Formats: sequence, structure tokens, C-alpha cells
Amino acid sequence: MHLVVTDYQGASLESHSLQLLPRVTTLPSEPPQLPQEGPTFLQEESSREKAEEPECSPPWVQMSVKTEEEPAQASALVEWPRLSLAPRNLCGNSAQETATGLMKQNTCEEIGPGVKTSEVPSRDCVPHIPCSAAVLPGKTALNFNNPVDRHPPRDSWARMHITSLEYAAGDITRKGRKKDKARVSELLQGLAFSDDSAVEDDNEPDTQPTQKKLKVVGTPKKRWTKRDLNPKFPCWSALDSGLLNLKSEKLNPVELFELFFDDETFNLIVNETNNYASQKNVNLEVTVQEMRCVFGILLWSGFVGCSRMGMYWEISDADQNLVRDAIRKDRFDLIFSYLHFADNNHLDQKDKFSKLRPLIRQMNKNFLLYAPLEEHYCFGKSMCECFDTDQFLNGKPLRIGYKIWCGTTIQGYLVWFEPYQEESTLEADKDLDLGLGGNLVMNFADVLLEKGQYPFHLCFDSFFTSTKLISALKKKGVRATGSIRENRTEKCPIMNAEHMKKMKRGYFDFRVEENDEIILCRWHGNGIISLCSNAVGIEPVSGISGFTDDNEILQLSQPAIVKLYEECRKGVSKMDQIISKYRVKLRSKKWYSILVSYMIDIAMNNAWHLHRVSNPGTSLDFLEFRKCVAHFYLEHNTDLSD
Repeated sequence: MHLVVTDYQGASLESHSLQLLPRVTTLPSEPPQLPQEGPTFLQEESSREKAEEPECSPPWVQMSVKTEEEPAQASALVEWPRLSLAPRNLCGNSAQETATGLMKQNTCEEIGPGVKTSEVPSRDCVPHIPCSAAVLPGKTALNFNNPVDRHPPRDSWARMHITSLEYAAGDITRKGRKKDKARVSELLQGLAFSDDSAVEDDNEPDTQPTQKKLKVVGTPKKRWTKRDLNPKFPCWSALDSGLLNLKSEKLNPVELFELFFDDETFNLIVNETNNYASQKNVNLEVTVQEMRCVFGILLWSGFVGCSRMGMYWEISDADQNLVRDAIRKDRFDLIFSYLHFADNNHLDQKDKFSKLRPLIRQMNKNFLLYAPLEEHYCFGKSMCECFDTDQFLNGKPLRIGYKIWCGTTIQGYLVWFEPYQEESTLEADKDLDLGLGGNLVMNFADVLLEKGQYPFHLCFDSFFTSTKLISALKKKGVRATGSIRENRTEKCPIMNAEHMKKMKRGYFDFRVEENDEIILCRWHGNGIISLCSNAVGIEPVSGISGFTDDNEILQLSQPAIVKLYEECRKGVSKMDQIISKYRVKLRSKKWYSILVSYMIDIAMNNAWHLHRVSNPGTSLDFLEFRKCVAHFYLEHNTDLSD
């Protein structure tokens, strides 16, 4: 048997553990009795112990031990401490916990030398050891005559809890014992006191002052009132001089397309393609004329579909002869396989699209340079079809591919775009804490302000909108309106969506924040929609026609903020609808070839928008406009030497 004795004043359990002699047999004893009165009992026991204390044992319980090595007649009276054998108080009774912390005096009946003892020790009996056994130091004994010991220290509950768990067998379930062992180990780590620490802690008052919590100064509290918004933005009075120049020049479809894929862009592609081929020990030596011919075949594949790439050179008819006469198939395959846009020796490892970054910058610069100067713009998400990525976007015709952040006009002209990646390379103001969507909108606002300090009006969906973003755009002088989610309303006391569903259609509720002067409106139309704006309010309220469940015409009230949002939020959707009609279908083994095809389709979309604006009465449709560019590149860039 190994009996562990816990030091009452916080000594380590390992340093004061006692080991009994081998093959020790114990004698049965009577169960301990709890004293009725604590102080009187302690005084009587202390006086009785002084009179009956033997010379060779510490003054506690008398115990008889019989070993095999010594004769049976030799017995010694030894006293041994009885440490908190009471079961653990599981009901939280504080009086019972105090009683279990006191040391119980137990006396065993003296047994004659001829009586056999059971080799299985009882749970309630006290082990007996001879006088030759090692005796603990004086500090390990619990002296109840000491007045300090009568008042247990502040950690008495923890010590009683530990000793009760160590010696109370059978009073805890296996599941509870496992939990308590973990708690005991935590308590033992904190009970590292010196011998006199308990006395010092009891005598000295707690001199450490309580630490006061510092108040964190945050943003001012929002003050919402029910009134209409009074915006203080200047009126829109900008004149688009660039559009007037396009109308006067009367550019053809090829010239409009080459506003974006200009000579600088083609030279960039040719130089990087030849550089990449030389790194692979291939003498390519592609020219700008051949590169335009390659682009003509890519545009051609948008409206002439073939099952395989080689079929464009196999079919013999008038149109297919353009491809066959323009360039040989093996030459096209060689150029298309080495098509490159950046130097591999100078790539930014943090940028996922570093191999396309020079082309993306060049296209964004040209898109912004010739973009129509309009009052309203839309910002949203587009999708570039690709089945080799895990990016998914619900609610779009193409749901799997690369996400593209797009800023467009309300008619679908792309002004600025950026492919999505986990770690964005765009610079953001960390003090504003706007998140990914807010930082993208702020970046697009900065791009628009490069055209001039005009009061542009941006519209976006709930992924981007927050009250912080609307306030930050107002400080930049940019108007903004967007749908907002419920958890971003900054505790605005507006009618919740569940309650508004019970109201009649056309009902709306609104509040204005006094500090930032922004409005939040919730309207019940075909569904429940929540909007936030810094530029447009409720008035004027217009009437629209709706339909009931029985297909009856119903007149609904529509606030001005809802009407403007419905008109301006579809810019990105219109762009996706246009480019989805005649996409480039040829693909190479390069992962970025799909993004190159996407940029070609976007450039064609923007060129067609400029064509419609500059020729309002005699404009071509999108298919005829695309055919003109493809025919020109295949006919006028034919390599006659081949």
C-alpha cells in the first residue's frame, strides 16, 4: 500500500509521501465518529493526548501492526494521521465542507496476539505501521492546539477537495472521478505556498487595490430619427468631351476595338511571347501582324463553333477559307501555346495573377480612358467560366470559374475590373475597417475620381454595403446607394422584416442617422428589401403597378431610393448578358487562357457600346460588329509569303 499524506500548509505531495513496509497486514477498526462540537472536542483531545503520548510515536491515533519478519508478540503502538476520509460534498453544503476539513481522531481497538487479521484492508480502518517506520517531520502533522490551524486558510476548500478525492473511495462515479482528477491537477499547480504563507496571508490585509477597467473610446453612438434625407451634394452638370470627339471622328468597328488592344498592348504581348519562347529554347519570332491574325481566329470562334480546333482548317467554304488562308495550323498552335504576358523572372509571388498583371493594368487604363462620363455606375461580381477552380458564385449564369470584381456603367460598359484572390493586392485604409467588399468599392471610387472630382453615384448589392462604407464615400464626395443586410444596420430602430411581411404591399419604413446623414429604408414590394444611401431619400414617392396572387393589378407606393436602385443596379448583369452570346471558345493548356479570352470579350463589349453611342441611328448589332473585326484581322493580316 502507498498512502499519500497531504501537507495541510501546502507542501508538495511527492515530498511528504509515505510508503508502508512490505506485506503489512492491518487490523480492523471501528469507523470514525464525527465530533459534535468542534472547539470543545479539540481541547479535550489535546489534553488527553499529552497524558497518553508514548515516547516513540507522534501524538495521534494508536495503531497496532503485525509483520511477518517480526514475532507476533511484538506489537508497537503507533499513531498515524487521519486525513479527511469523509466523502466529498457533492451538494455544495458549506457546513459539511468545513466539517470534512477537520482532522478526525480515530482509535482502533487493541487486538490480542492470537487473533488473525484480514489481508484486505477495510476502507474505514487506519493502517498500522511499526515504530521503526519513517516518521514525517513535525510540520506535516496537524496540530489542532495551534490557534492558526483552527482557522483554515483561504485555500482550505481546495485542499479539502483534493484530500477528499484522494481518500474517499467509492463515493464518486467513474465519470465524475475523471473530471475531478483534471480539476485536482489544476488546483495542485496553484497550491505552491511556503510553510508560513498561510499565516502571513491571514494576518495581513489585502493591500493590492482593485484594478479599474479602462473605458474604450469608440465611435459615437448612432442617433436615428424618422425624417427624410437632406443631401448636400452638388448637382450633376458634367459634359463628356471624350464622347463628343468619338462622334466627330466616326470610327469603324476595328478602330473602336483597337482603342483597347492598341499598338502598345500588342507590342507587350509579342515581346513577352518571344521572350518566353526563347527561355524554352524555341525560336518563335512572332510579329504583330501574326498576333493580330491569332486574335482574329479567337474572335471568329465566338460565332462559328467547331467541335475541335483543327476543324477550322478542314472545312472548305467561303468563310472557312479565311482561317486557312490567314495562317497555317501548326504555326497557330505554336504561337497559341507560347502566348505570354509577363516575364517569369520578375513575378510577384504574393499576386496569384502576376502572369497576367501587365495585361490587366493595360486594359484597365484603356477602359477608363475611353469610358463614358456618366453620373451613375454599378459595382458587382462577374464570373469567368472555368472548371479547374473551386470558386462558386450563386445566382449567375456561370456559377463555377474565376470571380471578377467589376465596375460598370448602368448600360454595361466595363470601367474597371480585378480578379478575385484570397489575399488582395489592392491598397486599403486599415483605419476604416471596411472589409473586402468595402475596400473594393473604395478603390473603384478612387478610379472614377481620376476622371475628375465629380459627384458620381455608385450602386452595389448587399455584399458590399455597410453604414461605414456609405459614410466613407460621403467624405470622398461620392454618392452611394446599396442594399444592406440585417446585421449591418447598426441597431437601427426600423421595422423588422418579419413584421413588415404582415403589412400591405407598398408599405415602407425609414430612419436617418443624424451624425453621418445617411438614410436606411425598408420597403415591402415583391419582397422585403432594405436600402442604405447618402444621396437619395424617400421623396418623391412614385406609384408603380404590381400584381396580386390572383393576377389582379395593384398600385404600389415606391420611394425614390428604391426606384433609383432598381434602375442602376443592373449594369454588371447587362454586361454578362452581352458577352455570354458570343464567347471565345478556343482554349489552350495554359490556366490563364480563359482569362485572356474573357478580356478579349470585354474589349469587344466596350467597343460595341462606344459604337452605339457614337452612331445612335445606324449602329450595328453585336454579331455584325464582331464579324467586322474578325474579318478584317483575317483578311488584312494574311502572311502572303507563306
